[in-house]
Amino acid sequence: MRLHFTFIIFILPMVLFIMPQPGYCELEVLSDAELSAVYAQSFGDNHPISGFSNFIIDDLDDDGSVDDTLAIFNIYTTTYMEIDSLKLGYHDEYDYKNPTPTAGWDQNWEDIQIGGSYEDPSQDFQGREYYLRADFENIDDPDTRTLEAIAFGANDVSGEISANFISFSGMIDNSDDNTPEYNGHRMNLGNATITAGDLDGDDDFSEFEISLSLDGYDKGYWVKFSEATVTP
Repeated sequence: MRLHFTFIIFILPMVLFIMPQPGYCELEVLSDAELSAVYAQSFGDNHPISGFSNFIIDDLDDDGSVDDTLAIFNIYTTTYMEIDSLKLGYHDEYDYKNPTPTAGWDQNWEDIQIGGSYEDPSQDFQGREYYLRADFENIDDPDTRTLEAIAFGANDVSGEISANFISFSGMIDNSDDNTPEYNGHRMNLGNATITAGDLDGDDDFSEFEISLSLDGYDKGYWVKFSEATVTP
């Protein structure tokens, strides 16, 4: 199975969502004045994190065991970006609906546009409260502890992502009611726009996550949106 379960390979594609293109960077020593200008704050009642980050070790899936680590970052981003192609997870592991699975991409997106308009910053793709999560088995036992999945996401996103979704593995729910309109592996959505946000005015935020898992229904690279719609 050609799934490279490393932090670097997983996180680099997702930096595209929070880093303008082209992105060139190097380490620089900050002056005292620059350091004093760095701050973080709470986003309000619906975003309870205060300070820059929270780190949690807990039973996030309520299965009775402490098996998850979660780092939440008080970060807000706005992005407009164009990307020629994004491909993740080439393998032949799926057998849920296909008894003779063939090799293919979990995610194969082309002609990607993140954000609604280059000319209008108000249509940028926006994200708040980013997080990194790692799911373990036997987290309390150093001898048998194994890493099963890692995920990157944001608890509140809004805006548009347009692309030719040749292959999309994941779940898109337009109302966060646990009955997703799209749910599966390697779906061909064609030329489409995913619009995320509080679409019905009920103050429910659209959550975004991309995960890499070695087993379960969401094996491979899996993308999730709540409170999001898909239009041609």
